[in-house]
Formats: sequence, C-alpha cells, structure tokens
Amino acid sequence: MSRKREKLYHSGQALHSTAKRRRPSLPELAESASTKPSSSVDVLVIDLSSECFILDLKSRFEVYSCISRIRIDHDGVGYVTFRFKDFADAAITASLDPSFGITIDSKKIQVLLAKDWNSEVWIGLKENGSS
Repeated sequence: MSRKREKLYHSGQALHSTAKRRRPSLPELAESASTKPSSSVDVLVIDLSSECFILDLKSRFEVYSCISRIRIDHDGVGYVTFRFKDFADAAITASLDPSFGITIDSKKIQVLLAKDWNSEVWIGLKENGSS
C-alpha cells in the first residue's frame, strides 16, 4: 500500500526552489536607522477631564495622522506623539478653531507643542481655573 508520505509530487505540486528574502545584517540596520531623521513631535493636551481615557484621546487625534505614543497624567494633561511635525501642526490648528475646536467629553481642550510648553503657562491656567 502506498502512503501519502511516500507519494511523489506531481508536476502541479512540485516544490519550487525560490529564494527567500535576505534579512539585512545588523550593521546594515544600524546604518539605515542613523540616516532616517527622528522627526516625531510631542503635542501637549491640556484640560482633559478625569474620565478621559487613552482611547478617547486616540480616537480624537488619529484623524490628523498616525500616532506613535499617547500618555495621560493624573492632573488632566495628555501627551500625544505624532510621527511628523506637519500632522502635529494640523491638530494644533484644529484646536484653535473658534467655532469647533477639539472636544473630548463635551469639553474643549487646549493643544500645543510640548517644546513650547513651560511651567508659567500651567501656573496661569491653574490660577484662571481652566483646569
């Protein structure tokens, strides 16, 4: 009796000896990583409600582009990392729109570049009671 294991392949089932793609070596990976510019940009999101979750922030900001990272602190401040500055600028511009802006949980939020951020702005926001 013939078993399947002993069965020879027919012409339609012949195994092809196609070469697999070669993986780059470690030095090649290091060179390609060093030539790519690090252009990710952090955006600061202020006035988040205590009920705001990462998924809320993600759903609101992924409209502008792919997001690399999102973090929310307990004091109502969130950080969104965009891959490129143009997309971060689009989110900031949308938040400054007086008629719509960006809202989460029916509350308008402030969005600005993280490198433009300083403690004096935060102190001013706390004193005005906007947080």
